[in-house]
Amino acid sequence: MPRARATISAGSAFAVLVLMVSGCTAAEPEAGPTPTPTVETVVEVSTTGPVITGTGPTEPYPGIDFPLPDHARTVTIDFECEGGLNFHLEVGDPMAAGDAPLRGTCDGTTSLTWPVTEQTAPKLFVWTPDGVEWTVTPHFSTAEFVRDEAITAECEAFSEIYSALSNADIGLTEYQAFDEAEWKRRVEAASVELETLAGASETAMSDSFSALLAWVRGDGHRPGALVTDASLTDPISDTCNTNHSPLILTGEFGG
Repeated sequence: MPRARATISAGSAFAVLVLMVSGCTAAEPEAGPTPTPTVETVVEVSTTGPVITGTGPTEPYPGIDFPLPDHARTVTIDFECEGGLNFHLEVGDPMAAGDAPLRGTCDGTTSLTWPVTEQTAPKLFVWTPDGVEWTVTPHFSTAEFVRDEAITAECEAFSEIYSALSNADIGLTEYQAFDEAEWKRRVEAASVELETLAGASETAMSDSFSALLAWVRGDGHRPGALVTDASLTDPISDTCNTNHSPLILTGEFGG
């Protein structure tokens, strides 16, 4: 069987390959082993920072120093306190960073997680009642904080509903901007939106939306009640904050 002959002209810009076959068919090359794709394994790096202790609330400004390692993309704080009273924590400036303050009850150790971004300031704010001793143990990780998209969407939708209900209460009780008939009209319009949200909810907030809807449409709902009693909205707010998609309310009245 004639063999293939390759001719490369000197100074030519291309090569010409001439294959001459006479009386036989070229054999198919045998298939070689399939190369195994290379999979890069990402190893999560976690470190534990220095333990911080204190008693009562820290200064509102500037808080206390809270160094953030360069590798950190999330920080989980184990917050320990006793006595059954409430506490409140902030890492950096939540409003500037687009995340949320978190809270809990002093009944042992509570683990709370924040994203760490370029906007996260290396400061920690702790609020507890006077005399409450507490311990902070931070754990930093290279893992990115992932927000639940369904929770984020529902928190955004509820922000508008909550704003409408709050503005109805404040507009009547604090500013006398309209009469009770207008208050009822506003509340009813917001309740229609809340009913839609409760019916379509795919998150754990569904029951809280339904409970709030029943209260808003119930006989016990009076002007001003929503802004003075947060018991029905706190579970929603806490879920949104834990997801770091906090409720953002729009005020119609005030400066």
